[in-house]
Amino acid sequence: MTTLFNFSLKLQTLQVAMFTVVAGWGLTVCGQQSDDFQPLNEKMMPGFVADTLARVRQYDPSWLQPVRVELPTAGTVSVYSATSVPNAVLATPAQFSVNAGHIYRLRISEMPEFPNVEVYPSIEILDRMHPPTGRAGDYPIPIVLTEADIREVLDGRMVTRVVYLEQPQLAAILDPLRREIPQSLDPAANALQAADQLGRPMIIVRIGGRTPSGDQMPYMYYGSGGGFDLGNSIPIHTGVVKLSDKRGPKSSIASR
Repeated sequence: MTTLFNFSLKLQTLQVAMFTVVAGWGLTVCGQQSDDFQPLNEKMMPGFVADTLARVRQYDPSWLQPVRVELPTAGTVSVYSATSVPNAVLATPAQFSVNAGHIYRLRISEMPEFPNVEVYPSIEILDRMHPPTGRAGDYPIPIVLTEADIREVLDGRMVTRVVYLEQPQLAAILDPLRREIPQSLDPAANALQAADQLGRPMIIVRIGGRTPSGDQMPYMYYGSGGGFDLGNSIPIHTGVVKLSDKRGPKSSIASR
């Protein structure tokens, strides 16, 4: 199953609007058809599309794009970049920053709906936002994993999503305010092309049932080595506590 997640950022209100397009159920996307040829698609080797776009667009490697991973209720998100040791383990909703043009591996675990279940989606960063100066953290690209997604994976299916920034004209008409509106594509369709017709593709999310089996994993399984930054997020299980989460005198802002 392939899903397109759409979001629009309204600079005046900071509202995030998002909807979903599902490929694999025999419907079209918003009834739109186009003869434009898109040589890239989400079925290519993971990392290829992001790398190709990065070579063409020449992204600044020092700029990191915030993303925000959301789960059905609770859980933990581990982030990997080219190594089997995670860069960080965060509680959901997990926000961190990564490089456009790279692919990263996540581990999703400790979900109350799925005890003892771990899934390892990959996120391929195709593009970056251009937020107001100093406000990049206010504009993360949302990666929303639903309970239905996890059940699909546990049933042996592959879930692929393309997250895209919608065109302002469509945002003004639809304005779903983060409600997920299902839309569908044929399994053979190019979901990346469909997303490109509706806006600007930002991330490809692939969720399957494969789990790592030691250090001998395929090339780039753990990512392509892109940059990573926690921003203001605090990893779990470190003993560090944010002041806003800790009751007591301000003198005890953190402990290890």
